[in-house]
Amino acid sequence: MSIDYEEKRDFIRMNTEHVLQFRALGSDDVQQGICCNLSATGIMFITEQEITQGTELAVTITPQNSVVSPFAAVIKVVRTKTNGVPLQHSIAGKITSIQ
Repeated sequence: MSIDYEEKRDFIRMNTEHVLQFRALGSDDVQQGICCNLSATGIMFITEQEITQGTELAVTITPQNSVVSPFAAVIKVVRTKTNGVPLQHSIAGKITSIQ
């Protein structure tokens, strides 16, 4: 069975809407966001925190359904965009390691 896949990325993005926790590496300050999509090599989430490109973050998603395993990874922020809504930033990161 063939899937019609027009996006030019190496891996399909899985759209999701899960609460995630993140912290800058070397920091104990845990923040929260909403994961919007996830692929084998990247993640995009929305948060109230402004995060600088190049920042490395430890990210954790704990699903509400026990059938799905928790996800923990280290990412490097490759893009950050203000969404035009006060305190809402889209953060795109490359997964550098899975914990």
